[in-house]
Amino acid sequence: MAIGPTTRERTGPRHGPRVAPRRWRPFVVGVAALGLLLVPVPWRLQMGDDPLALTWDLDGRLEVDGELLDPPGRWTWLTVGRPPLAGEVLVDVLDGGDRSSWDIRDGASTSRPAVVEPVAAAAGLRAAGRDVSVGLTVTVSEAVDPRLPERAVLVELNGMTLEDRGDWAVAASRPGLPVTFRLSDGTTGTHPGRTLPWRDIEVADVPPDDLQARLFGNLPDVAPIQWARDHLALGPSHGLMVALTTWAAASGLELDGVHVAGTGGIRGDGVVTPIGGLEPKARAARDDGADLLFFPLPQAGELDGFDPGSMTLVGVSRLEDATRVLESWPGAS
Repeated sequence: MAIGPTTRERTGPRHGPRVAPRRWRPFVVGVAALGLLLVPVPWRLQMGDDPLALTWDLDGRLEVDGELLDPPGRWTWLTVGRPPLAGEVLVDVLDGGDRSSWDIRDGASTSRPAVVEPVAAAAGLRAAGRDVSVGLTVTVSEAVDPRLPERAVLVELNGMTLEDRGDWAVAASRPGLPVTFRLSDGTTGTHPGRTLPWRDIEVADVPPDDLQARLFGNLPDVAPIQWARDHLALGPSHGLMVALTTWAAASGLELDGVHVAGTGGIRGDGVVTPIGGLEPKARAARDDGADLLFFPLPQAGELDGFDPGSMTLVGVSRLEDATRVLESWPGAS
């Protein structure tokens, strides 16, 4: 008498996926491993002696308060460097030598797109005459006094509440012997001399909560992109062009047929800040046919000997320096 399934029942038709023959498995695993090694590492940036530089269009890719901006003319921002491959990072780790890349998860919050882009848009709107307030957060870390918190937010300095860049400038210039301060948790204290008792001070602009600005339209809705925006210090160097494009759209500037390129960080008060890789960025803008290139004025020396061709080089210290140039550009209206 049979006490189990028949042989036919055991070996009948199979409806699941076919399993690759064993002889193919090493090949499949090898291809998969090679593919992983060739995937760029998203949190590292690599530079070289002749770094790669690229131009990126802002037209129709910059979203401010739900609207994709596309002012007349062409508006371009610039990047330099590239993410290294997983294999390169692995070799660096195993070799233990000097790395040509750095971890962009460790950078300042002021270099993250989620901060850079709305602050830049706020600066552009302010330059166009809009009533937009920009706040301030001062974060201190690496305390020199063990009785103080290792990391804290400073809300008052030398008797002045820190609400914006103007407050910070006045408070930091006030003579204080000793320096007095108050932290967000209510802690107050004094420190002899003219410096705060923390080694690192990060001053970050804070745009209003109701101002939304981001690059690439709806793409940031994808979870990995949003993670990169919030956590990777990808750099502030597109801030100037985000501000200029926002200003052009808000002010109604007509600049048909003109290609405007630029690189530079920007603060909420319109001050342009330095960036890296200026010369390769200038080369990329020239090769892409830009009519003019805006860059931080203090870095003009980095372009000594550079041939701009027909491109006009314009160093600026403030956003208003750039807007004045564009308003007087031939054909502007």
